[in-house]
Amino acid sequence: RLVEQQQVGLLRHGERRRDAYELAVRQRGEGRLQRRRPSQLLRQQRHKRLPRHGRLALAPHRPAAAAAAAAGTDTSGRRGMGSRIERFEGAEPGFAYLKMSGGQLRFRNQDVLTDASWDVQTGQRVGLVGNNGAGKTTQLRVLAGELELDGGEIVKSSADIKVAFLRQEFREELRDDRSLRDEMLSVFSEVLSLRARYDEAEAALAAAGEDADAMQGALDTMAELQAQLDASDAGAIEKRAERMMSAMGFSPSDAELPVTAFSGGWKMRIGLGKALLQEPQVLLLDEPT
Repeated sequence: RLVEQQQVGLLRHGERRRDAYELAVRQRGEGRLQRRRPSQLLRQQRHKRLPRHGRLALAPHRPAAAAAAAAGTDTSGRRGMGSRIERFEGAEPGFAYLKMSGGQLRFRNQDVLTDASWDVQTGQRVGLVGNNGAGKTTQLRVLAGELELDGGEIVKSSADIKVAFLRQEFREELRDDRSLRDEMLSVFSEVLSLRARYDEAEAALAAAGEDADAMQGALDTMAELQAQLDASDAGAIEKRAERMMSAMGFSPSDAELPVTAFSGGWKMRIGLGKALLQEPQVLLLDEPT
């Protein structure tokens, strides 16, 4: 079949070249022949109106996403989400507002969200209710910044609004070999990283010996890291973790127990405590049972 198609194509190509040649002969006899190469005459003829049985349909130019959608392919990877900041006059300090407006999202050629619109603000508790597979988790992931919409927009009260998201699969983020205290402290990853770098600089200072340049370099690094630690209130994270463990119902003796020692319900409290330690302005809970 492929050979037959190629033969037909060659035949049509030969016919077009012959027609182009005959056109050139007529134009020469009429004195209208311009200096054009045969290939140019052939291209000129292609743009003329063809008989219905041989007409070539040229699709209008469309963006790749629209063309793919028309072809039935999944276009969920080609995003069209907008985002804007909306100011509220007279709002109290710390006020937060988060809204999904006209949200549209497709996965594998299936409409997951169609014109989804709702909002939440400081002081409100909103319950998102729907059947399994209706897109509840998807909407929370969009608001948490983990997914982008294909259409619609996200409206925020500020660009740096703090959002925490407790997923259904939060247990996958817990490390069973950590103690309860260390698991809670893992929320402060930036502070822990600064502390680790400070310890490395301190070790470099101890190993510098009589090398004045190495000593000065280590001291400069330690001073810079100490300033960052002070700015992040690093000395208070242990106290904050202890207060959160107490608020979640854990006893002081639980702090050194491994995470694996706790049941599913207590692990949920660990996950919730970690989310609250982030001091979010908006807290998203996905089936927190």
